[in-house]
Amino acid sequence: MLLLGVFALLGCHGPSTVKVGPPQPQAGCGDGVVQAPEDCDGSAFDGATCQSLGFDTGTLACTSDCHFSTAACVKRCGNGVLDPGEACDGSLGVPACASWGYQACSATCTVDSLHCGSMAFETAPQLDVTHGGPTVLGTLAATHTGALVMAEPGFGRLQLFPWNQVSGFDATAVRTLAFQRTPQVAEVCDVDGDGNDDFAAIDADGTVDQYVFTGTSYALRSVDAGVPGGRFVGSGFFGRGTGTRDLLIALPGRFVVVGDATGRSLAAADAGAATLVDLDRDGLVDLAWVDSTGGLHRLPAPDFVDDGGTPALGVVPTAIAMGDLDGDGDADLAAVVGDAVQVFENIGAAGFAPHGTFPAIGATQVFIRDLDLDGQPDVIIATQADVVVRHNRGQWTFTEIPLGLGAGPRLSVSIGDLDGDGDPDVVATLPAGGDATRTVVARNRVR
Repeated sequence: MLLLGVFALLGCHGPSTVKVGPPQPQAGCGDGVVQAPEDCDGSAFDGATCQSLGFDTGTLACTSDCHFSTAACVKRCGNGVLDPGEACDGSLGVPACASWGYQACSATCTVDSLHCGSMAFETAPQLDVTHGGPTVLGTLAATHTGALVMAEPGFGRLQLFPWNQVSGFDATAVRTLAFQRTPQVAEVCDVDGDGNDDFAAIDADGTVDQYVFTGTSYALRSVDAGVPGGRFVGSGFFGRGTGTRDLLIALPGRFVVVGDATGRSLAAADAGAATLVDLDRDGLVDLAWVDSTGGLHRLPAPDFVDDGGTPALGVVPTAIAMGDLDGDGDADLAAVVGDAVQVFENIGAAGFAPHGTFPAIGATQVFIRDLDLDGQPDVIIATQADVVVRHNRGQWTFTEIPLGLGAGPRLSVSIGDLDGDGDPDVVATLPAGGDATRTVVARNRVR
């Protein structure tokens, strides 16, 4: 029995008859063979070159961990130099559009002319309101669509008319923000600094109402600012340390900064035309205003203390706007003077030098905005006859583009992106008898 058990064990565990071949090479970085997940291995690149990886020239290298090194590869397009075969590179070689819009350099260094066109603006449907008032363009935070904000003093309310791409401002979807108030004029501002448009209005009693977007609706904040008859100069980050945006209101003899709960007066006994602009390029919005002798006062934020330099313009304008018209990095000036608009070049410590005059009979407002997005701000002038764009062609050359927004006195002119396509549109509201108004729209065709 014992012997049989031994034979049985030997039968189960006898010598194997399976033949074993020579050892197989082990895959790994450094063996000179490109195997996944390697890009390369030593001098082996599996056919890859700088050119096959999208570069123009150069020598491809392999790192010690078997991945491509393109440090010695050269990509000509994007190097800021017009190399042979390139139509443009960055801003080099990009011509201006013949009439309106902008061109850009593509990723392959060819000129993209998609946003050039012969038509600058087109007329969109107008809005007729029985009980209307002055307007301003804004954006509805909940839907990110454009809206017309209208102060209706005769009807005691502030209304929002959302933009409809087909029918224009939609009176059937109007939203009323307040009843039993007497708003005289409206403004758009980001009161709480959250990136969403909020709205404000000056009431007949001098109260400033702020309608702040809360995520689903608008909450009313009222500030007894004491500014009856005031007008909005604008809004911006004035650097008071709160992170919020403030409103600036102009009255005869003073300006008032309105924040969350208080109005702060700035003495300016001889205050005339005014505008907001970042004069010292520190990220804060400063105040510039002209006195009755034509002196331009510059009050830097956050304290708005006059910087002491009061360059003489030689004229006393009724409205001003500032922006970099000549591309040298500082703010130039456009001013309504009688039936004309004069432009002035900022020449630094020496002040402002006259640089041209545009006829503008009955001019009431002037703006400086880059309407066609070509990098050169344009001058927009509201007159009794129309709203006219002086298209900046560079080197202090401007061409005239009438917008066809109708003749007559204007309650307001506003510039903003009403249709959400990224370019600024222009809206004007005119009286239409009694409390009625008509709001006419010039839609920008750049995009």
